[in-house]
Amino acid sequence: MYNELYGLANQLNNMFYGSRERSFPVDIVEGDGFYQVNCEIPGVDKDKIEVTFEDSTLSIKASSNNNDDNKKYLINERGNKEYERKFYFGDIEEDSLNAKYENGILSITINLKKPEEKQKRVIAIE
Repeated sequence: MYNELYGLANQLNNMFYGSRERSFPVDIVEGDGFYQVNCEIPGVDKDKIEVTFEDSTLSIKASSNNNDDNKKYLINERGNKEYERKFYFGDIEEDSLNAKYENGILSITINLKKPEEKQKRVIAIE
């Protein structure tokens, strides 16, 4: 079910925010009490990546500047690019997000909210 919803969300995301040419590949894995988001963003400096979380939505923006204005390019396919992906997550511990960028892979760990234990409540009858 998650894969079907993810596929639909990804199609809508691409429709509004551009195709995969302006995107990057992502894997989202559900573990025991957490999600692991792994993004492949090679060739981008860590300080050119922005990760935000607002209204249950994880946003990842990245930009690369591969142009040197002092060079005359015959072919320039790497150029300046901007990327953005957004993902909706439900009940998570917003203060628990942790991101690490190593060897072109951005890894974000998101802890799920622990389910509240429901207490049995006795209702007085009048």
